[in-house]
Amino acid sequence: MASPPIAKGPQADVRVFPERLPTSGIFCPTSLKAWITAGIFLLVLGVYLLSGPGRIDIVDGEIRFDVALNWLVYRRPIVTDTWIGPAMSEPGREGLRYSYYGAPASAFSIPLIWLGLKTGPPPRIPSSQFFFSLTSAIIGAGVAPILFLFYLELGLTIRRALAWSMVSSFATYIWPISTSTFDNAQHAFFALAAVYFGFVAARRKSLAFALAGGAMAGTLILYQTYFLLIVPALALSTLEWRTDAASSLPIVPEMLVGRLQSHFQRTYRTVLSFSRAAWEGPGDARSSCLRYGLFLTSVVAATLVSFFYNHARFGSWLETGQLRNAMQTKHPLWGNPLIGFLTLLISPGKSIFLYSPVLILGGLGISRLWRRKPGLVTAIATSSLLLVLFLSCMAFAGGDWCWGPRYLTPLLPLWALAFPFVPPMKRRRELVLALVVLGFCVQGLALSVENQRFFFSRGLDDFFWAEDPWCYFKDSALFARPGEALSLFDGAPASAHVFNTIPIPQWTTYSILGTPPNVPRKLAPIWMRNFQIFFLPRPWPLWMLSLPPILRPIYMWIWLTLFLGITALGAGLIYLKLPARE
Repeated sequence: MASPPIAKGPQADVRVFPERLPTSGIFCPTSLKAWITAGIFLLVLGVYLLSGPGRIDIVDGEIRFDVALNWLVYRRPIVTDTWIGPAMSEPGREGLRYSYYGAPASAFSIPLIWLGLKTGPPPRIPSSQFFFSLTSAIIGAGVAPILFLFYLELGLTIRRALAWSMVSSFATYIWPISTSTFDNAQHAFFALAAVYFGFVAARRKSLAFALAGGAMAGTLILYQTYFLLIVPALALSTLEWRTDAASSLPIVPEMLVGRLQSHFQRTYRTVLSFSRAAWEGPGDARSSCLRYGLFLTSVVAATLVSFFYNHARFGSWLETGQLRNAMQTKHPLWGNPLIGFLTLLISPGKSIFLYSPVLILGGLGISRLWRRKPGLVTAIATSSLLLVLFLSCMAFAGGDWCWGPRYLTPLLPLWALAFPFVPPMKRRRELVLALVVLGFCVQGLALSVENQRFFFSRGLDDFFWAEDPWCYFKDSALFARPGEALSLFDGAPASAHVFNTIPIPQWTTYSILGTPPNVPRKLAPIWMRNFQIFFLPRPWPLWMLSLPPILRPIYMWIWLTLFLGITALGAGLIYLKLPARE
């Protein structure tokens, strides 16, 4: 096989890699790309649908379900839940109570709730809760096809793009968070979509794609206001500039400080020259700035929508109810930035590298990706830095009660873009394979057991992270999970007479409620032995089999067959359309 050609000119040290030749994904027929993209979505969607809990697994999801249900029934996003509503809502207009969460996580689930009300066995509420729990699975599965298309834009072959999109889908935290009623997987989808559209806008000099990217980023604002911090960084994907070859040289440990200093100096000069070129007259620099401005224009429009939503609920443009609720709970909002930073990066309980080990490949490949697309890497690095620094200052950086550092989920697909660009090194193949297998095993553990079992088995209070900021260095849900998973073979204890913890035993899909007021939390390890939910496998096809048919929230075999069919259809499309050789 002939060696790859060498680029001429000022970047002569940068090889034109084989995946950038006409056999690469960039040049594949549009119809072929569309079929494979659809197959990827269906395959990932089917697996996510089958591996989810099939019930609302956290009170955050339950309150969003209540808002969506009332939106559907009463045409107003009010809260009427009598169990968790008083603690997770605030009084607003006309004396009604409203959730302090944004609209999208409830609005996107309305069709699924309607489906549950129309197709489920009576009573229909558990069925609608089952389908609501699939919201993040559907949106989270959308990350995989966008990554696939993104990889093709970066010059990967179809097979490599497919392989790495599967790695991101099943070896990172995206998988378990997509099977939860937390909405962080939805954040990841819109963050990646925003950067993808911005990147395509830069490649094709398209103002329409810039507006589309801004719309995706603006949706993040409708979820949570703090995403305003990273949106300007995501918009950097619309810019296109070139850097000299020296600035893309790899950073070696023995010259780390000097190379970093030189790297930032060159980047600073590049930004200055870019700004000067945009000021002086028409050209690539000015068109980049126009795309950047249009991206942010869409964001501004979405921000105005969020203001109107606030006003409709609380009579104030800026009031979301979140700060008011946090002050009433009397737990601290801000924490020690150093503790938060170490918690997110290296703690046994919440390190992003432990819960997604394959992310290490992103760190190894980011320098090589910089050679090709410095604007893209700047967007990824800047948004990551801003989000990590912001979360480090929050007392609840871990985002509990949950599995892993869920607030960092939007960064995972962005860093997955660098996975294929791991530089040549000794035993690279073994390293990549080991991290991918380890990541897949970690996600498998995440899906095996009910997440809240860890917290109740230790008798932790609701705000344990505020009482001890170093708690994640002392206990780890990840390290405890292998033992919990093995205990599933023992089955539920004889004392577990009912499935869930709520007062209505027939409702198997309502969120877990904590210990009653007359039961101290330190007795939770004993209390939890009364409920099967903590001792049965987490995926819904498994725990639902253990219930009498009358208690199942859906017609199980019909939907199980349908979801298996979706998975098989996706795999079949990929198999039939994937090129035999590239």
